[in-house]
Amino acid sequence: MKQAVTPIGQLPHMGEFIKEKIQDSMLTYAEVCRRIDIKQPTMTSYFWQDTLQTRTIWKISHAINHNLFTDLIQMMPKELQDTNKTSFQETITAQQREIEDLKKEIAIYKEILSKRV
Repeated sequence: MKQAVTPIGQLPHMGEFIKEKIQDSMLTYAEVCRRIDIKQPTMTSYFWQDTLQTRTIWKISHAINHNLFTDLIQMMPKELQDTNKTSFQETITAQQREIEDLKKEIAIYKEILSKRV
C-alpha cells in the first residue's frame, strides 16, 4: 500500500508508523522483539514515540524484511523524493549504453566465429 504524502512540516508519527508496518508484516510483536533482541515493553514504548533513532528503524526493517526508509521517502513531497534521481538516472543511462555496446561486440564475435567454422 502506497503511503500518503505527508505535508511539509508535519512529521509522521514514527511509533504509529512502525506499529502499522509490523502488523502488515504478519509477524507477532514477540517475534519482532526476538529478532532485534529487545523486550516486548520496549517495543510497546516505541509505539508511543513521535520519533525513533535511525538504528531502531534499521533493525525493525531487517526484522520484518521490509525497507521502512523507502516508505518514509514515499511520504515526502514528490519534489524531495526525486532529489537523487539524476545521479541514478545518469548511471542507468550509462549502463544501458554499455549494454548496447556489449551486445554489438557479441554480435561481431558471433559473426567472426560463424565464418571460421
